[in-house]
Amino acid sequence: MHSLKKAGIFLFVLSVFLTDSPLARSQGNTLYFMENVPFRNSLNPAFTPTQKWYLDLPILSSINIWAGNNSVSASDLFFKQNGKLITPFHPDADRDAFLKVLQPTTDINLNYDQQLLGFGFKARNNYFTFGVNQRIESSVGIPKDLLKLLLKGTPDTIGVNNFNLQSLRANVTAYLETSVGFTRSVNSRLSIGGKVKFLLGEAHADAKFSKLHLSVDKQSAILTGNGYGRITAPYDISQNSDGTPNELLTKEALQTPIGWGLATDLGVVYKLQDNFTLSASLSDLGFIHWKKTSWKADMTYKATFTGMDFKINGDNNDYGKQMEDSLKNAFTYSGNGAGYTTYLTAKARVGAEYGLLKNKISLGLLWENTLGGNYKYSELTGSVNFRPFYFFNTSFSYGAINGRLGTFGLGVNLIGGPFNLYFASDYVPAYFTKDGIPYNSKYVDAHIGLVLTFGHGKKAKKEKIHNQIIDIRQSDSIPSQSL
Repeated sequence: MHSLKKAGIFLFVLSVFLTDSPLARSQGNTLYFMENVPFRNSLNPAFTPTQKWYLDLPILSSINIWAGNNSVSASDLFFKQNGKLITPFHPDADRDAFLKVLQPTTDINLNYDQQLLGFGFKARNNYFTFGVNQRIESSVGIPKDLLKLLLKGTPDTIGVNNFNLQSLRANVTAYLETSVGFTRSVNSRLSIGGKVKFLLGEAHADAKFSKLHLSVDKQSAILTGNGYGRITAPYDISQNSDGTPNELLTKEALQTPIGWGLATDLGVVYKLQDNFTLSASLSDLGFIHWKKTSWKADMTYKATFTGMDFKINGDNNDYGKQMEDSLKNAFTYSGNGAGYTTYLTAKARVGAEYGLLKNKISLGLLWENTLGGNYKYSELTGSVNFRPFYFFNTSFSYGAINGRLGTFGLGVNLIGGPFNLYFASDYVPAYFTKDGIPYNSKYVDAHIGLVLTFGHGKKAKKEKIHNQIIDIRQSDSIPSQSL
């Protein structure tokens, strides 16, 4: 192994060891204009479900998984050369071509959201909702220079090889969310809504550097860094002899809260015309306060390695071992530290929908933007929504993330009696390998749920007519009479 690659691998592992969880969180924008799916109230609390009341089935009601990155697809990581399937780490691979597709920092995200319990009901012009969700968010930031170090080593044999690794980071947050929501139909054109969320922090881990730089020439290497890594869990974390944690986060550990927090959602819907609707929402405006830090590693470090006849890109396992050990020794390890506060990644959404053929077909446009968080993105999604019957709805979408086109979406809603089944994906892969890998996609997601819904149909139409009559009376100052 190249001598500095071991150091690079140690830094890479430092960023990803915290994300030892297949779970995380996300929400599907294709569902935003699927009006018979109660879940869309989670995207905008001003959306009033079309049913009198609904009951989310435990575990089956809503499962949402999302994974993606801003740099590469599977076709960049696995490709054929001379009849063999290789990766960029293969000796014969074109490593420069791979490095060209990378962003300065590759942001990798895994998100998961599962509804454990929920229900909602209508009371005159108001709608009340209640829900309990298990949510986990994780992200990793990998600087391009770290991958340069791993792939190409230190190619400059005369000058200095510089690597800026400051954007190396990782974050995992697991928490239980209990929400109480309220939607008010002010009149037939205006609806407002909001949710209050009570958060119980189950576990948190992160790593971040304000400075991390590596300079290497033929005779020496200089590493300077300032940063930290920490884990907060509802149990004491034992340490290995070198100070590193002996165990990581486990599903079994997520039983006793170690933090608490609050969050809110706000939304508004306004009909400019009977067939033209504007909407906007802010979601996940909130925080979690963690009671303590179970394990922490602080780094304020500068080290120079000299006095060795180091061969650039040559084998020198002793030097690599020295570098790896020095990196471990650069951290000061501690347990049971002070508490701290983290903030949720909030989202802003603005939508517009134009209905055709008595709203049997509609055209939708949705803009979404993250507020805060490690991974920032903006997404614009256009959709065509079909509602030929109450029991069958479908939506086809096409989106652009951070100005880059190429994401097809699909949503299907089937209703039989009280059973309301829906499936949606914002990123439907256009091509799969023989092994089922989405070859050209940077993002994959799936959202599926089964809900019991009651009270749609003639009653809903009667209430709509009732609200329209009230609007006319209010506008003409006619005294209201009972209907």
